[in-house]
Amino acid sequence: MKIKTRELRNQKGTVYTVYDMTTGRGMTVSVTALGAAIQKVAIREETGREQPLTLGFEDMGQYESCIYYAGATLGPNAGRIGNALLPVGTQLYQLSKNDGQNQLHGGVKNLSSRLWEVTSVTSGLESASILLSASQPDGLDGYPGNRTYHAKYTLEDTNWLTIEYTAVTDVSTYINMSNHTYWNLSGDFSVSGLEQEIQVFANNVCINNKDHLPADIIPAADTVFDFRSSKQLLSRIRSAKALACKEQLSIGRGYNNAYILNKNQTFRPLRFAKRPGELKRACILRDKKTGRTLKMMTDAPALVLYSGGFLPHGIALSGGASSFPSCAVALEAQDIPDVMHLLPGNYRLTTPDNPFYRTIRYHIS
Repeated sequence: MKIKTRELRNQKGTVYTVYDMTTGRGMTVSVTALGAAIQKVAIREETGREQPLTLGFEDMGQYESCIYYAGATLGPNAGRIGNALLPVGTQLYQLSKNDGQNQLHGGVKNLSSRLWEVTSVTSGLESASILLSASQPDGLDGYPGNRTYHAKYTLEDTNWLTIEYTAVTDVSTYINMSNHTYWNLSGDFSVSGLEQEIQVFANNVCINNKDHLPADIIPAADTVFDFRSSKQLLSRIRSAKALACKEQLSIGRGYNNAYILNKNQTFRPLRFAKRPGELKRACILRDKKTGRTLKMMTDAPALVLYSGGFLPHGIALSGGASSFPSCAVALEAQDIPDVMHLLPGNYRLTTPDNPFYRTIRYHIS
């Protein structure tokens, strides 16, 4: 497999390197150190034309501002923490607030807009990998601990993409890393991402309050949130069941809800175990017109389905299209949002003896 580099710039002319990993089947995954982000996942058609399947930008200023978190590594925390208050043992830490009274995706100086260090770039006959590293000092954005993070992207020639997140700390702290790539498998970003079908391997889902924090966990069965079998997002939003959840769908401008993934018998429930737990199925995303399918697995306990309702109109995207609300869908494998307040019994800390691990694995066919 090959890894090539190219340059992208912001509007001021600042240059950033992008690493393109390409399989023999014509799938390319592009990674940038800015936000340890996926800048592009694309496939090459028989005509030779490349079609992007993820929302991305050619203007690197969009990754600097990171307003939409497109493709970015989320950290030290993915999602919201209510009132920006973090309990660690007997201490209560006040975190920075960047979403009203709450903290979103790790705070003001989060990892998503940080320039990471490219630690290694390797390629072989069957796979290619890029390893990136970053660190944060004790007290940054209110989090305890001097922390070091690693993000490793591995693309296999079979079109499997694996993201491995690891982190270590010198005192007990909370780490909950994820990735925020938006997907539109049609390859045509003038087509709504809601046209896609999704199956989520979860029986229970979080419903949110007006601040997008989980207020309760309910069975998904026979609700607008029921994706236990494959359903089109748009048809679900327009269904009769949606009338009963009109306020909930209005809060998220569609879906922005965490699903509690079903546990396999081999699943290791403690994510601070010394080695990662077994991966379990998270979801299957499909584009019916092209037949393209994205299969996703993870060892995270939850999957946030965000249907992109807050994406703006008119931002230039890679491939020449312009953004609009719900032009793509994000799938965020993470802890249950605000778990320390919603389900304290499921709240797990990263400690010096128990590093953080998370794996997210995708297959495109």
